[in-house]
Amino acid sequence: MSFGQFIAVASFVLSMGTIAVTYFVGTSAGTAELCNPFFDGCTDITHTGMKGDAGFIFRGGMIAACAFFVIWWQVHKVWLSPYAGRVALNVMQFFGVLAAFGLLAGTAVLLPEKSDTRWDVHVRGANLFFQGMLIALTTAYVLTFKARKKGLNVPSFGIKTAVMAILWFMFIAFAGVTVGIEMSHGKRIIEWWATLFIGVYLLSSFWDWKGIRLTSD
Repeated sequence: MSFGQFIAVASFVLSMGTIAVTYFVGTSAGTAELCNPFFDGCTDITHTGMKGDAGFIFRGGMIAACAFFVIWWQVHKVWLSPYAGRVALNVMQFFGVLAAFGLLAGTAVLLPEKSDTRWDVHVRGANLFFQGMLIALTTAYVLTFKARKKGLNVPSFGIKTAVMAILWFMFIAFAGVTVGIEMSHGKRIIEWWATLFIGVYLLSSFWDWKGIRLTSD
């Protein structure tokens, strides 16, 4: 496994794995409602990771995932650098890193009791993550599309295309992915699916980054 592939896998496992483990621990301890949140929408992601052991797992795992998100965008920039302009790459990376910091801030302020949580920071941070990621991933997809025409091999391009189509469909059909203190049933379902598909896009680079390695001059 190359360095690039490790970053792709770690970004997915740390984010999606943390949410899965948190939800299992939360439902086992009775601090989160048990259902299939992708279809039932009984709870949002935030409220699965606030109380008890689930809260510690969620905060630790997601903050670590944010660090890997930042590295993921740097690797993506290096991968595309021979085929794209510096300005476009910097814009892509800026919004990707901004999204990661938004998630980090929104996660760091979560506390076991609702009254102790800085909800204004959490809501702004979570929304910045989804909106920033949509801009960054869209820019990355367009740059990847153009790079393919210049000879870049992108084995996962079909997966990336499907994910982008789904994310934009959800954004247009459901007026974006917006996080709030209290979310409607539909918004909770969209949050779960959008988070999953963002993770799949990050993971898809595993098939593209076989040649991305750490080297020393």
